[in-house]
Amino acid sequence: MARALRPVFIIGSYRSATSALTWALGQHPNLFPLEETHFLYKLAVDIENLYELGSAPGEQSFLGLSGFGAPTFRRYFGQAVHRMVSDARKPIIRRSDEIGEKDPSKLSDNVKLRRGWWQPKRRWVDGTPENAHFVLPLLGMFPDARFIHVLRNPRRVATSLMHFSTMGSFDYEEEVAYRTWIRLVRASALAEQAFGPDRVLRLAHDDLASSPRDALTACLNFIGESFHPDCLLPLREKINSSQYSDVGDCSIEANLASPSPWIREAFELYQRLTTGQGVVDGGAEPARAILEHEFLEYRQSLKPATNELLSNENVALRQKVAELEREQLRLIRKLGASEHPMEIVDWGPQDIRAGVPFNPQHDGSSAIWIRTRNARMDTQVVLEGVHLNTDIHANGDLVTAIVPQHLTAQAQLVSMHLYSSECEETTPSVTFMIGA
Repeated sequence: MARALRPVFIIGSYRSATSALTWALGQHPNLFPLEETHFLYKLAVDIENLYELGSAPGEQSFLGLSGFGAPTFRRYFGQAVHRMVSDARKPIIRRSDEIGEKDPSKLSDNVKLRRGWWQPKRRWVDGTPENAHFVLPLLGMFPDARFIHVLRNPRRVATSLMHFSTMGSFDYEEEVAYRTWIRLVRASALAEQAFGPDRVLRLAHDDLASSPRDALTACLNFIGESFHPDCLLPLREKINSSQYSDVGDCSIEANLASPSPWIREAFELYQRLTTGQGVVDGGAEPARAILEHEFLEYRQSLKPATNELLSNENVALRQKVAELEREQLRLIRKLGASEHPMEIVDWGPQDIRAGVPFNPQHDGSSAIWIRTRNARMDTQVVLEGVHLNTDIHANGDLVTAIVPQHLTAQAQLVSMHLYSSECEETTPSVTFMIGA
């Protein structure tokens, strides 16, 4: 196995300067800044399931015979990712230069991928916020990785997310904005608590904003690099920043009294973290247990058997939704029927005689017609309790039905009405005489 790798991951909520810190550290001669990866944490998860799949047959499998345990398996993939990033540096820099030549407005002297050919850039820094949920498997791939958690006041983050459209994205709803902060900060803080300050450093956003040199020095010392003044350059300008500053009262006390439960929940967590408490009581062990449990649940959700179960549940759910939609449509139609009821206006022929064909059709059968108002598309003529084969014409103003011979075989008084099953609607009955 090749020498240990030491990538750096910046984690925390969106709108917490994770990008700014990534680019600031990326100005260091030995650190190459990556655009957000997203594939990497997914790969870290898949590796766990792949090892379980490949090693299950024991010595009847390649992994079983090789003697490679899960830690070795993970590190091989970590080495492959590092090699890919190293190979991608030159084409990324070349492509970035080409974009800058076409559009100089995209260039900035404060933010560069590399400041000279002599810079080794042997390490890389990934600022994907979603990595916060996957510190555990990422450490499996990169056992010597370091993580920096940027913690920002939840109200400032939420306000920025709620006005994200000022920089071309979409605005978050208030609850979604706060719950996004809770989700990512909880995961980052659990990693802090589980793996300790040697693996995960917390950096207060306020410190980065007010004392950037001290903050960057602390970060570089943490990852084992010396301070370099170029790292301050990106902080001269706002990177990926929404143009909105009216955030209101950001104090913990005021927001703990908020009527919104998601604001209270966010500031309860923020208060715990800023007063030296962890996400949970008890130190590293319970925090790591939570991370392992949640990671196992997530892994299980990706397995084919689980997906098949979820697929079946989704089919049942879709069927239930379809039933509810049909019921909703029925209720809408029923409501419409109550506002515009069906009516029988006239009918004919009215000189029907027992046993004698009337209003003959091309097949020799007899038919009755009914002038109506508001006939439904499923309207049926009901004669003496028998539902007749019915056709709707003229936008519901005319209904015709074939009348079986036995219903008019004898002279008698008969009853007729219209019925709609979809609207559960029946018109008042009309009666007429079948003559002798």
